[in-house]
Amino acid sequence: MKKNLLFLLMLICSMSLFTACNDDDDNGKGEETPLAQQIAGTYSGNLEVSLDGTDLGTSKQHIYVKDAGNVVSVELKDFSIQLEADKDPFNVEDITFSNVPVEDVEGIVQFKETKVTINHATLGELQATLVGTEVSNKIDLDITVYASTLKKNIKVLFTGDKINSEPKDFAGEIASWYSREDLKLTGIEIDPELLQSSVKGISIVRAGYNKIGIASTVFYFVGDKGKYLEIKSMDIQKTQNGIELLEATAVSKYDKKVNFVVSGAIVDNQLTLNVTMSDGTDKAEYVFTGSYKRTDAAIVKMTINSDVVVLQPEISEVSSNKAKIVIYKKAGTSDEQLSLVPEFEISSGATLYYKNEPYVKGTAIDFSKEQEFKVTAESGQTSVTYTVNTAELVQDFSFASNFDGKWEQKTSMGISFDEPGAGWSTSNEGVAYIKGMFPNLYAPEKTNAVVVSEDGKTGKAARLESLDTTGMDAWITSVPKVTSGSVFSGTFVVDPINTLKSTKFGYPCFKKPVAFKGSYKFTAGATYYTCPDPSKAHIFEKDDTKKDLPAMNAVLYEVNNYAFDFLDGTNLLTSDKIVAIASVDGKEQAEYTDFSVDFKFSKSFDPAKKYKLAIVCSSSKDGDKFSGAPGSVLYVDDLEVTF
Repeated sequence: MKKNLLFLLMLICSMSLFTACNDDDDNGKGEETPLAQQIAGTYSGNLEVSLDGTDLGTSKQHIYVKDAGNVVSVELKDFSIQLEADKDPFNVEDITFSNVPVEDVEGIVQFKETKVTINHATLGELQATLVGTEVSNKIDLDITVYASTLKKNIKVLFTGDKINSEPKDFAGEIASWYSREDLKLTGIEIDPELLQSSVKGISIVRAGYNKIGIASTVFYFVGDKGKYLEIKSMDIQKTQNGIELLEATAVSKYDKKVNFVVSGAIVDNQLTLNVTMSDGTDKAEYVFTGSYKRTDAAIVKMTINSDVVVLQPEISEVSSNKAKIVIYKKAGTSDEQLSLVPEFEISSGATLYYKNEPYVKGTAIDFSKEQEFKVTAESGQTSVTYTVNTAELVQDFSFASNFDGKWEQKTSMGISFDEPGAGWSTSNEGVAYIKGMFPNLYAPEKTNAVVVSEDGKTGKAARLESLDTTGMDAWITSVPKVTSGSVFSGTFVVDPINTLKSTKFGYPCFKKPVAFKGSYKFTAGATYYTCPDPSKAHIFEKDDTKKDLPAMNAVLYEVNNYAFDFLDGTNLLTSDKIVAIASVDGKEQAEYTDFSVDFKFSKSFDPAKKYKLAIVCSSSKDGDKFSGAPGSVLYVDDLEVTF
């Protein structure tokens, strides 16, 4: 009996061992790869489009299947529909089917029916439905798109093969300047010196998801005539060796008789571009080879190790190949102490120049005066000039004013106006711009938006008035019907293109604010005007249903740097940088009324972060939308933020 039991146990153990070995042999690596992961990848093939049975053509296209756990997403990128041969196509751009269930049915992967709704500006609501199959890395998809405006079905059939298992965009990775290493020409003869001097490089730009463009480049043709090649869009695909540039065609920009056929590859950062030119009689074949050169040109970081620097240099964003840097110095620093040694982190491969020579690390620079540095990209095709200045960091701004101090007289556009001074600004400079540029709309002798008033709660006050500046479309700018009076902590610099960006609100704040206090009185103007679209400030309509109200707000917001980060008239109360707001619920008051409003925090205050605090008062609550009532008058006095 014992022998039989022992034999049975040995048999069970051996079977378990055999079974375990068998399982390992079946998949080689343990657990089977999930189905969504198996079919994920880029599929290249033909896209057939028809409208209610009418063939609209076939094009080469990619479909991207992405692993999303137990489901997949299916993406059709840069999709367009050519409904009429002589008209531009309708660009639908991207269609994404998320959370598509997949199931293996006897070796055939089925994409279960999935729907998505897309809102198109011209075609209206598009209701798209997807079904399909995948077998042995070959995919067949059936997409039906119902266009509500057409009341017709657009049928999209895709058949393609899997070309890689990595459904990602490679266009951004290869977009750059490729510096010429060689250029071969067959088919025609041109001056050897001309060939040697032409096509110094090829600029590749991203043109969409796995699509690139080739910037305008001159290739010489018969008679040593230069013909301009420009490719708006060509497909690329990842291969085992690198990136393949799929064949694309174009005509010369200025000679429609000359056609180009272009293809190529990028392997190990080396571009090989095959360019064939033909005018029906002559044919030239170029083979360009070039190496990847970075086009980034930026000072990423600048540091100075010195006791006279209270905050490391702050760098602005680049605009028109120019940027600014501010070094915050300690108060009382002498010019001699500003001979400092900066350290730079710049774009990879780029070169930093000072006075037209490569900057030598460790060289002291005299920052008591304005300095310039230039960064040139590795490609040599782009450069950015940085202007460096010093400033003292405002660490003791009181965020309080009773407006009793001496107001400063300023002049802009030949128009004089008063400002409260001590870090406070008004909208008067904007009014001066209108007076100076458009005196027929608002005459120079008329009142300014903000004036000092002897009628204060205590001493003087600031008197703010909403003005009727008529309204007119004036080329690059738009003169509003309603220009509200505003007083605020910050600066005002006229931006004629977007006037709401003229206001730069706030100063550095190093403590957690508690409450916003002050005193005001307000009288609403007789007629309210609404501006439906603030980007067209000159367009307005009378609105008898509305009565004007004042605005008094204190706003705490995060910044990346003190020198260049501001909230302005476009985002004072809407920015995602806002941490806390104290907003006064103002209304008509014949006599001065005191207010004290606690800050309401939407984010926690972190002393390690950088903040700015802005106090902004306006005679029209919706003045930032160029809406309000001319003649609305707000008096403010004894403004203060407590900490």
